[in-house]
Amino acid sequence: MSRLAAAALAAVLATSARAAEGATPANKYASPIFGSFDFQVGQYLPNVDSEFKNGATPWRDTFGTSKSLLFRGGAAWALYHGFGQLLTGGQSGDQTKFRMIPTSATLTYRFDTLGTNGWALPLAPYVRLALERYNWWITDGSGHTARSGATNGWSAAGGLALLLDYFDPDLGRELDRETGINHSYLFAEARKTYVDDFGSKTSWILSDQASVSWSFGILFVF
Repeated sequence: MSRLAAAALAAVLATSARAAEGATPANKYASPIFGSFDFQVGQYLPNVDSEFKNGATPWRDTFGTSKSLLFRGGAAWALYHGFGQLLTGGQSGDQTKFRMIPTSATLTYRFDTLGTNGWALPLAPYVRLALERYNWWITDGSGHTARSGATNGWSAAGGLALLLDYFDPDLGRELDRETGINHSYLFAEARKTYVDDFGSKTSWILSDQASVSWSFGILFVF
């Protein structure tokens, strides 16, 4: 039994060592890290009707209650890269039903040490704060713009990213050599938005009707 246990322990240690080596392709071969870009998709339903205290529901009456897909693309620049990454950047998106383009100025901290500095755990939790500006317009039946504007606010988000390099280190190193992309991730993000011109009584409330909105996407670090 002792020999069997020793052999099993040796196999586990060897597997862990290979995993740790695979999780750190950037340590010896990677190009410098400058920033990242990502693409994500989630659902969105603005909370416009909440500002009417008399029971009126103009948003629901006009647009219904179905959520629409919200697409975002973002780019960020690394302010710090050591024990995790601190990034500043921006995001923009296009929402298909309610004509709106949300834009953001963001500050993100991503704890990527678990999968890239010798720890064999391919996860990178992160948090993000953003100043939001939702640019919107409404068209009439003939396609002309009937009303337009922009609503400002802020949001807070947290997410978890899965390091894809971990599962195929050789492919990760090849991608880095050929494109300069150090790492790629899949991620899930929870976001809370406060988009009402910071409490203005005259602005539409474009915060998401859900208490927390979820989105999913892919992230590339270069």
